[in-house]
Amino acid sequence: MPTAHGNGTCLQAGSGDYSKAGPYQVAMTSVDLASMLSGAQSPTTYTIFAPATLEANCPHPIVAWGNGTSVTGSQTYAFFNNNAASWGIVVIASDNPNSAMSPFLKVGIDYMLAQNMDSSSPYYGKLSTRTGVSGHSQGAMAATSASSTAAGVEALVQVEGGGVPKAGIAFLALSGTADNVVGTQAPTQSYMSATGPSMLAIYTGADHISTPTAGGYIQMNAGTIQFMRFYTAWFRCFLADDATACAMFKGGTSCGVCSDANWNMLESKNM
Repeated sequence: MPTAHGNGTCLQAGSGDYSKAGPYQVAMTSVDLASMLSGAQSPTTYTIFAPATLEANCPHPIVAWGNGTSVTGSQTYAFFNNNAASWGIVVIASDNPNSAMSPFLKVGIDYMLAQNMDSSSPYYGKLSTRTGVSGHSQGAMAATSASSTAAGVEALVQVEGGGVPKAGIAFLALSGTADNVVGTQAPTQSYMSATGPSMLAIYTGADHISTPTAGGYIQMNAGTIQFMRFYTAWFRCFLADDATACAMFKGGTSCGVCSDANWNMLESKNM
């Protein structure tokens, strides 16, 4: 079971404010994994968000991302993944609008792990085998499913989704009081079923469309920024042992983020 030891990460520390860009410049590349997705509906491309310069002696965690229904490409959720990459996380995001229809997230992680073993790859020897999965709506449900099938998954961030997380992993459910698509019941049920270190975070006024997408980020909506902040910090804590990130979530009702009155609910267990 992963634990938020917070013993200190070997990734660059940055400012410790995960609502802002971290210490790494970000590079984006595209890859087509059709050969690994037999029979999958197109597009079979992925966008990789990664530090432009990878650490020589500190492995970067891998996260696979799944889009919500009808969202094609990488731009709608780029703010999540650019921010995570700026803090040293390598994110491989499926461009497919139906991320639950084929094993897009598992294949993304498989590809990155293979790159880590390929001496001709720029990722050779630079990636961690500690992996995470995430996504929005249908993509969150795909991520929850992939938590039990993809290699090395130790952390899951579910953005307005549902399903039962893999036993023992670190699980964060993000939702909002104005989500009229998934609502708060499905994320709450996911949280109740989780057995590892877990948090349920429901933001006042956050909805299903503008809050978790570029629309909210462009407008600098408070809920959008908090979703992004939690997303990055959760993976920094549970995949990279970042003490500053872990301190945000630990402490029960006195946790580092619990004083923010805009959260309608912040509940945690096994932390």
